[in-house]
Amino acid sequence: MSLTRNALAAGLATLLSLTVVGCARDDAGTAATPDTTAPAPADAAPAPVDPVATDMPPAMGTCNADAVQSLVGQASSDAVTEQARIDSGAASVRVLSPGDAATMDYREDRLNIMLDADGVIESVRCG
Repeated sequence: MSLTRNALAAGLATLLSLTVVGCARDDAGTAATPDTTAPAPADAAPAPVDPVATDMPPAMGTCNADAVQSLVGQASSDAVTEQARIDSGAASVRVLSPGDAATMDYREDRLNIMLDADGVIESVRCG
């Protein structure tokens, strides 16, 4: 039992000495941490911002369900699904029929096409 106490005491002494070293100060008497509050150079001006073009299709990976709302009421097919993905700018598409299991994760780059029992597009939305 004496050996266990000695090992415990040695471990605590080592831990204490490491803690003290971690709190060491530099020669100026201040904490030895890097200065992250230095001001930016005066000649570093922000880059100009280009105006946003509204007639361009959305960037790939950004879903825009408004662009494919005209598909509601049409029969679903592989070709329609792929064209909807392209037109919406989505990176992926998920087609769900009544009773299909679906994860509840939200993905802003995914187009969801909801079908009725006859395979007709009921709604389109992102997520």
